[in-house]
This record gives sequence, structure tokens and C-alpha cells, in this order.
Amino acid sequence: MSQPRIAIFARAANGSVEPKRVITGQASKLGRTVHGIAYDAVHDEIIVPNALADAVLVFRGSANGAEPPIRVIQGPCTQLVTPHSVSLDLDHNELLVSSLTGKTIYAFSLNANGDVAPLRMIKGPRTGLGHVVGLGIDSINDVLVVANTKDLLFFKRTDNGDVAPLASLEGPKTGIGDEPWQLHVYKGKIFVAASNHLHQSVYSAVTLKGTFTKVPEDPWLDPNLGFIGVWNTTDRGDVPPRAIIRGPFSGLLHPIGLALNPPRGEIYVSDSVRNGLLTFLVPDFFPDEKASEPNKSGGHNSRNPGRIKRPSRYRASHLDLPPCCRK
Repeated sequence: MSQPRIAIFARAANGSVEPKRVITGQASKLGRTVHGIAYDAVHDEIIVPNALADAVLVFRGSANGAEPPIRVIQGPCTQLVTPHSVSLDLDHNELLVSSLTGKTIYAFSLNANGDVAPLRMIKGPRTGLGHVVGLGIDSINDVLVVANTKDLLFFKRTDNGDVAPLASLEGPKTGIGDEPWQLHVYKGKIFVAASNHLHQSVYSAVTLKGTFTKVPEDPWLDPNLGFIGVWNTTDRGDVPPRAIIRGPFSGLLHPIGLALNPPRGEIYVSDSVRNGLLTFLVPDFFPDEKASEPNKSGGHNSRNPGRIKRPSRYRASHLDLPPCCRK
């Protein structure tokens, strides 16, 4: 991120459009390495890490311009080391933070502020933590789900210290390769941005090395493209995803950011190569939702996918459902 900022767009924004608001400037304390962001709809707050400052920032939901955060978690007592992503556990009023380089997961009080100690930390060789980014809580089973180096790890929600995971989801059938990033847990499902990007250095000092004659279009150089995968929260081992968004028409190369809008049947995805935000209309991913949308007469349509306008040019027909999900 050459200009650290948080851009807020209209939900139905499409194409090359300006954001409705932008949080930016020195007063915002934002840094250039932001790999995860969370929105607390209950308290109308935006939570974002600043990895280079070893800090977590909390803004008003309506923040705009060079506005300072209303709370900052930072200092030696926090033990934060390059926090890369944040996640919310509103059922237990906790804020979860992942450290990629520190190989650590922190749990803070949701209203934590200043130089405060975490409530818990998962860290150490027994944890198996490596490239940890995405975090999510399965409140039904009281389990913490972690996007790790090449797998998903499962811990007890209240685990603390150097503890081994309960189980993992990994293997060739999962399709998860290098570095899954963001994930969300929602009503018994785990949604994962499986980036599948492989870090390869193409430079020797400031010149291209080896057989490279030009800078590649895909900086990750991984022929195995990423996807959005959905698993059950009870899945373990080498299990294929229950549902997938992938393929050339999806526009996805190496997706990393992920957000859900279940009432509208939408999934929002940011891609590390395309530098854009893609919206997918996938009501089949949220079968329990009973939401409706207003029609022209002021009434509401039923949850019929054919009647819902999709705010993106990427259509739901590009979704690939395995046979296990077509029941």
C-alpha cells in the first residue's frame, strides 16, 4: 500500500469509481502493511492492524479523512509483534489478532486500549503456527479456526500458551497450497480465501535473475491459482471444499481478502494481483438466510437469486459447486 488508507465504497459500487470516504493521513496512524480489517457492526467500529508499529487501531465506523483512532492497542505489555490481521469474537467480547512473523495469536478484550496485556496468547513450537493470518471462532463448538502456512488449524477457543492444535484440515484434496489468508466462520461453515501464492524472488539485487527477461505479470509465479473455498466446521483432515468460487471467469488469481454479507447472499473478495474488489452473488452459500430485497413497488421480493441485482460484473454462474453440495 503506497498510500496507507482505508477506502469505504458503496455496497453496489462497480468499475472504476471513487470511494464514498477515505480514512488516511498522519493523524490516522495507519501503516502501509495492512493485511486484515474487521468491522464491528454492533458498536459501529473499524478495527485494523498496523504491523510496522506493532499496534491495533480502532476507528469510528463513520470516520473520514485524517481522523485519529478512538483506541490504540500498543506497547510492551501487549507483546504485539507485526500484527497482520484482526478478527472479532462478539459472542465473548474479544478481539483476536494474528502475528505472521511472530507466529502468535493474541486475544484481547474487545474494548482494550493502550498498553494492555492480552487475555491469552497461543505461541510456541507445539502450536504448529507459521504463516498465520486469518482467524475465526466457531461458537457452536467453542473452537478457534486458524489459516496457517498450508492448512487450517483448530484450537480450543480458550487455549493459552504452547498448546498443540486439536486437528487440522490439509492435504491435496483441500486444494489449499501456499498461504491461505482471510477466513470467516458463519453458521457451521468456514469460508477461506485460499491464495495459493508461492513466494519466489526474481531479482538479484536490482536486476532480474536466471531466465527472467521481464517482470512477470503474476509476482507470485504460482501456476496453481487461488480460490474461495467453503468447508463445514466439523471437517478435518484431507477433505475437499464443499463449495468453490474459482476459474478464469471468476477473475480470481490469488485472493487474500474476504468478507461476507449473508443477508444479501454476497461474498466480497480482494485479489493480491488484480488490486481490486470482486463481489459474488452466491445465495446458495447461505441457505438459512430469509432476507429479501425491496422491489420497485416498495414491497419485497422473496430470496430468488434470479431477481437480485448483482453489483459486480462477475456473475454467480461462475461458481463451481461439487456434487456434495448439490443435494
